[in-house]
Amino acid sequence: MVSFDLNRDGTLNGTPRIVRQVGVDDSNRREAAMHAKGAIRAVELAAPFDLPQEYFDTWKHVGGFLFDQRLSR
Repeated sequence: MVSFDLNRDGTLNGTPRIVRQVGVDDSNRREAAMHAKGAIRAVELAAPFDLPQEYFDTWKHVGGFLFDQRLSR
């Protein structure tokens, strides 16, 4: 899960953070850091976000954004 904060213009306010990784076990532990970096990079590349200004208080903090591989199929 990735958490990040946004400025009013949709740009990132700081660096996205990994708050939790699921599915990590002994067989894939070495790749976990690589996947975490990829998730952070994906958020960085997606910014700036075009979001409605009137809801800034709702979207200024995105917590627990989950990248789910099943959604890419």
